[in-house]
Amino acid sequence: MGIIQEEKIFLNQPLATQKEVFEFLAKQAVQTGISAHEKHVYQRLVERENEGTTGMMDGFAIPHAKDQSIGEPSILIVTLDQGTEWNSLDGQLIDFVIALFIPDSEAGTTHLKLLSAVARLLMRSEVTEKLKTAQSKTEIATLLNEKIGENE
Repeated sequence: MGIIQEEKIFLNQPLATQKEVFEFLAKQAVQTGISAHEKHVYQRLVERENEGTTGMMDGFAIPHAKDQSIGEPSILIVTLDQGTEWNSLDGQLIDFVIALFIPDSEAGTTHLKLLSAVARLLMRSEVTEKLKTAQSKTEIATLLNEKIGENE
């Protein structure tokens, strides 16, 4: 099974601010078994964002949290029903969030591999266009698992 799982994809969420997105991610991290500590995860997402924006180009953001409460490297994907202000690199609103959750013990290795694999994918317009037009969790999971697999 790939790192992207359908039960960790949330489509068309009505989240209007970055804070709401982070709160949603922290809550889902607990509900999907990624972490047992919602507050810790929320705090790590905010701390990371304060170091520099995770808003990339073309409406994509890659927020990430490293914490000892995280059991194994995981990814949550959230699409937003409207663009959200994120201080992104190109000034665009964000509507596609790929959030990475990394155990503290793997911070240097897995984190960097995953982050660079996802970041490289987002530089490829054929990938971002397919993600934007995907109609289902299955389409998103299949596409990303296939593409991340190519990079390993």
